[in-house]
Amino acid sequence: MYAKLISFFCIFVFSCSLYAAENKTLIPIHEWQTDNGVRVLWVPLTEQPIVDIQLLFHAGSAEDGTAFGLANLTANLLAEGTTNLSADKIAANFDDVSALYSASASRDATTLSLRSLSKNDYLTPALNTFAAVINEPNFPLQSITRVKNETIQAIASDMQSPDGMATRDFYKNLYGNHPYAHSVLGDKNTIQAIQRANIEHFYKQYYDASNAVLVIVGDVDETKVHTIAQQLVGHLAKGQKAASIPTPTPLTTAKNITVPFPTTQASIRTGTLGIARGDADFYALSVGNYILGGSPLTSRLFQDVREKQGLTYSIKSTFMPLQTQGPFVIGLQTQNSTSALALRTVNNTLADFIAKGPTQDELLSAQKNIIGSFPLALSGNDNISATVALIAFYNLPLDYLDQYRDHIAAVTVTDINKAFDTHLKGKPFVTVVATVADKTVHG
Repeated sequence: MYAKLISFFCIFVFSCSLYAAENKTLIPIHEWQTDNGVRVLWVPLTEQPIVDIQLLFHAGSAEDGTAFGLANLTANLLAEGTTNLSADKIAANFDDVSALYSASASRDATTLSLRSLSKNDYLTPALNTFAAVINEPNFPLQSITRVKNETIQAIASDMQSPDGMATRDFYKNLYGNHPYAHSVLGDKNTIQAIQRANIEHFYKQYYDASNAVLVIVGDVDETKVHTIAQQLVGHLAKGQKAASIPTPTPLTTAKNITVPFPTTQASIRTGTLGIARGDADFYALSVGNYILGGSPLTSRLFQDVREKQGLTYSIKSTFMPLQTQGPFVIGLQTQNSTSALALRTVNNTLADFIAKGPTQDELLSAQKNIIGSFPLALSGNDNISATVALIAFYNLPLDYLDQYRDHIAAVTVTDINKAFDTHLKGKPFVTVVATVADKTVHG
C-alpha cells in the first residue's frame, strides 16, 4: 500500500526523455483547446507505431462528498456498458485490436487511458470503443452490484494488511474532515449506500469539458490528433469546473495512534502536511528528501534504521504534492518488539536533518544521482504520456522537463535548510503504528 501511496509522486519527479540532448527541448509538447474548451497536449513520437492517450478529469476521490468511494466506483463502471455496447462487447472490441484500456481514480483525478497500435485498422476501432466508454456509459444495475461487491472485497483486503490500516489511519488523522482524509476506495458502509443515481450525477457533474485535459502521445500527425480530440472529447458538455480543493487545516498538536493488529511486523507511518504542486520549494525539498529518505540504499534514514541497527528491511520518506497540500510521510515495517526503537531512531534522524541539513558532499551526490537517473524513466510512449498528463493536469510549465535538471543542479544546502525549516520544522506529526493489541508505541 505504501508503494501505491508514493508511486504517483515518483513517476513525476524522475521523468524525462530518453532521447534528449543538452539544451534542447526534451519533449516537443504542442497545446491547443477544443471548441468546447478541453485542453489538449500532443507529443509526436514516431519511433514506434503506438499511440498512448490519457484523459484526466477533475473527478478524484476529493469530490466524493460523503459518498466515500464514489469517484473510484464511477471510473470502474465506465466500461461496464454503453448505449450500444455491453461490457463483454467493449472488452472484445479492445482485445480484437490489441488495445489496452484502463481507468483509475486518485485523490485528485480520474484517469482514462488507451494504448493502441497507430495503424488505422487498429486505431480506428479502438478509438470508437474508447469514445463510447467516455461519452455513453449507461451504468447497468447488475454491473453496479458486482463492482460494488468487488470494491468491498478490496477494502476488506486492504484492512487485513497492517500497511493498509496504517495508511488509512494516517490520512484520516492528518486530514480530519478534509476531502483527502478518506481512502480512494471508500469504506464498506459508504459503498453499500451508493446508488445508480449517485453515479450518474457524479458522471454528469465532473465528466465534462471544463474538468478535462487530454494528452495524446505517439505516432499520429497533427491532422489525426485534432480528429481524435474531437471524437473523444469534442462532444462533452461544457459543464462547470470543479471547485478548488480547500486548504487542509494544519495540526495543532501531535497525534500518536496505535492500531491493534495481529501481526509480527508493525507498520509505521509518520508525517505531516507537505506541499502542493507548483510550490516554489519543490526542488529543494526533492533533493533534500532524496538525502533524508528518498534514496533506497544511501539515505540517512536507510543508514540509521536499516544498516546500523537492522530494524527494517526498507524505509522511505517522500513529499507527495497534490492540488493542495499533500502529505510528507515516512513509512517502514519493523518487528513489534523493535517498533519503539525504530520510531525513536526515525525521529532522531529527522530532527537532526532538520536542525543541521545535509553536507555539501551529500548534496553533490544527490544531485548527481537525480540528474543521472533523469533520462531513464521515459523509455516509452506510455511513460511520456503519464508525465505529460501530470504536467497538463497540474498546470505546470510546458518546459518543466527542459528545466528540471537545471533546477536540481541549482539547489544549495541553504535552499534545503530553508525549505525544511519552512515546511517541517516545529510541525506536529501524526504517527500511526499498526501492531499487536495492547501495545502502545512512542518514539
